[in-house]
Amino acid sequence: MPISAVFDSTTFNSDYFNPIYGTNVTDCLNKIEANGVIVVDSGNELQESIFKQIEQLPTKYRQRLQIWVEELFKNRRDRVVQCRISQNYTFSEDIPDLAYYLKTISRADILIVGNDKVESLKSDHEFTESIVQLSMDHYNNFDILYNRSQSTDTTSEIEMEGNIIHSAQFDKWIASIVNGEIFKTRKQLTKLLAEDSPYNALEQEFRELFNGYYALGLEIEEFEKSLLAYMQESADFFHLRHRVSAVEAQRRCSTLGREAQRMGILIEQDPQPEIKVSDLSHDEFRTFVNIIGNWGIFVSRERLVKLMESENSTNNPTKLRSEFCEFFVCFLELELFLENYDYDPDDGLELRSDFVEQLEREDEYIKSGGKMLTLKEVVKRLGT
Repeated sequence: MPISAVFDSTTFNSDYFNPIYGTNVTDCLNKIEANGVIVVDSGNELQESIFKQIEQLPTKYRQRLQIWVEELFKNRRDRVVQCRISQNYTFSEDIPDLAYYLKTISRADILIVGNDKVESLKSDHEFTESIVQLSMDHYNNFDILYNRSQSTDTTSEIEMEGNIIHSAQFDKWIASIVNGEIFKTRKQLTKLLAEDSPYNALEQEFRELFNGYYALGLEIEEFEKSLLAYMQESADFFHLRHRVSAVEAQRRCSTLGREAQRMGILIEQDPQPEIKVSDLSHDEFRTFVNIIGNWGIFVSRERLVKLMESENSTNNPTKLRSEFCEFFVCFLELELFLENYDYDPDDGLELRSDFVEQLEREDEYIKSGGKMLTLKEVVKRLGT
């Protein structure tokens, strides 16, 4: 089984480097590149910190590591896992450290740190065998953990013949997903952003995009459990499982709350979003829309379309499903991002006269002692 590692930037501190330490760093990176993944944050904070440390190394160590690490991060999508951290995340008060936090939420196998960081972790009673130094005295710990991961075969031979993931119906479903309204609207939204269009035009197009996101969510939730089980089954999805773990660790909303929020409804029992989209300034709203319009799900969708148009889609259906799993994880990360935003796509729209009359009747009903059901109560009564 592959091994997953988070590198704290202190690993590359020039104070630790000598011929033995440099060899251990190189050997460690080579082993992970051969059969493992490096976990980083999608905001590039950890990567940038690592690059800054490497730039300060003596020439004989810097040149080799600089080229190697830059090439790895830029070109090896299957060897570098970018985990998204939500805006409302909180670090431990005792250990305010990005690398440690990433290791925790992604459930990475090991955290590799410099000597100084080890001492702070020990003082906070957070030091475990999964935290590794690359110094001469401690490098053996990495070898033990790495060899243990290689000797553990967790790949199951679960019979999936009856699973929807392996059916022709699923392939047809993927085709309908990639042609959803959200992707058509996104093209127009991107055009409006590029043309620096007026706020009202951008707001109207975003409303359409959000409605497309709601429709996409309804489609995906039908197969969510099957997709997660499918990804758990195979080592091929090792890198994606860390991203799923990061999303699950940071979620605050319940399943019902996430479904309701797509409709612009908030569940009282769930933590409330901190940002109301309607309160954003025009510039803040444009930035918000730009972030969503450039989300990884749209890049993943383009790869899916190209794959489906090629012969590989027919000859290698597993490749298609694998690519769709990447698309699915991008959706989960988008949902996590939006969890902190309160947005009602119906806000500001003019109500039809017949609907206004219905609301007035409902209001009179409540005033006369009638009781309205919450969304949670409706779901409970329906048994879904």
